[in-house]
Amino acid sequence: MERDAGGHTLPPMTGNMRVLVAGGGVAALEAVLALRALAAGLVDVELLAPTVDFPQRPLSVRSPFSGESAPQASFDRIPLVHHRGALAVVDDGVVVTTDGGRLRYDRLIVATGAHAVDAVHGATTFRGPVSAGAVEAALAHERVVFAAPDASWTLPLYELALLAGRPGVTIVTPEPRPLDAFGSLASDAVARLLESAGVRFIGETVPDAVLGDALITRDGRMIEADAVIALPRLEPRPIGGLPDGFLEIDEHARVVGAPGVFAAGDMTAGPVKQGGLATQQADAAAEQIAFEAGAGNQPRPYRPVLRALLLTGGVPLYLRSGPGGPAQVSRSPLWWPSTKVVGRYLTGYLAGGHA
Repeated sequence: MERDAGGHTLPPMTGNMRVLVAGGGVAALEAVLALRALAAGLVDVELLAPTVDFPQRPLSVRSPFSGESAPQASFDRIPLVHHRGALAVVDDGVVVTTDGGRLRYDRLIVATGAHAVDAVHGATTFRGPVSAGAVEAALAHERVVFAAPDASWTLPLYELALLAGRPGVTIVTPEPRPLDAFGSLASDAVARLLESAGVRFIGETVPDAVLGDALITRDGRMIEADAVIALPRLEPRPIGGLPDGFLEIDEHARVVGAPGVFAAGDMTAGPVKQGGLATQQADAAAEQIAFEAGAGNQPRPYRPVLRALLLTGGVPLYLRSGPGGPAQVSRSPLWWPSTKVVGRYLTGYLAGGHA
């Protein structure tokens, strides 16, 4: 009898393609749901993750103000084999887990995310739900600076500043304009929001460290601050047998130089790391795997569409940028359901639909 990484007896092998999804976030959940929808009866999907539950991180910006925890997402309504553990090594059709277990696969989807590390020395780092208390304490000060170490995905910084709802708040970011990734139309709209809320914007500036009552920037400037709240820097998780650094993928989310291996989410190379893009990569991987399993579908390439629901403390702002038309910004929803993380299969599942 075959056993999983924890020593549990596994179901007997079938003639189906065996797909292992490694990871426990939105990219992994979207991949599992997509594979079930596209290739039911053709693939056996297994999950390698420490747990089946995880917080909906994009909503955690509310926690320092509301005192409520971010809502949870879960794989618990999906019938699949769950191996508790994490990915350590990939070796030609076999993965080794961090506790020494070995699992076979025909196709592997790496959705393990990235390491979030402190990037501004001396600042309070916002890491999502676990940071609510520390951020709440920092917000009690008069002069609060929100700092981004890079321009990868700065939206939470703007939400925290706007939700604070008071003057004396400053945003420091390498971006030349607010949320510049969405283009000038959206950037102008966000700039007006910041001005109305009394939030000062300092762009084209890289924060470095907190010294006394000031934020020191990389170019040597000092910005007065009683407290600094910074986003972390994301670094790749090392996985034996795969290329070093963030993983390069092709238009069908296949890892370059690693046959049979796909990747989705923050572990992939790219200028922007965001949950909505992660679900689109997961869909591209699932469609290609379904095609290879004989589902008869035509796999669509990954063409990133950037969507964001910006929480403002009032009416939210909807932003969209990507192929198929000009960038859009609106007070009315630009997609439906108008959720923070958009996934072709994930959105309905989180809303209570069937797996």
